[in-house]
Amino acid sequence: MRNMKTKFLSLVMALAMVLSLAACGGGSGGSGSGLAGSTWVLSGGSQEGVTVNQDALESVLGGSMTCTFEEDGTVVVELAGVSVEGTWTQDGNTVELDIQGEIDTMTLDGDTLSMEESGVLMEFTRQ
Repeated sequence: MRNMKTKFLSLVMALAMVLSLAACGGGSGGSGSGLAGSTWVLSGGSQEGVTVNQDALESVLGGSMTCTFEEDGTVVVELAGVSVEGTWTQDGNTVELDIQGEIDTMTLDGDTLSMEESGVLMEFTRQ
């Protein structure tokens, strides 16, 4: 049981670190297709076999996290009411976000958009 708590805490801390990067600034430029005009919500995640659902994430993060992909190549990331802007591009199933020079790569698979960072998998679903 203690091992599970440790893994859960590690997952939450890693998610918070990744999300804090998104909250650090904005960018400009870029374009894309396929995701344009869609909004995605952080719906779950996992690390080393420990899965965290949307309710647990929202409890820890203080609210929901969404990514809105605008048609002009702008992405708006919102976490608990705080919004930051960056750019996005899409090449097939690969989506790149550029937020203040920090590049994150996401993978689109149907109605799931996922990102893995430092062993933490975050999954977004289309709203």
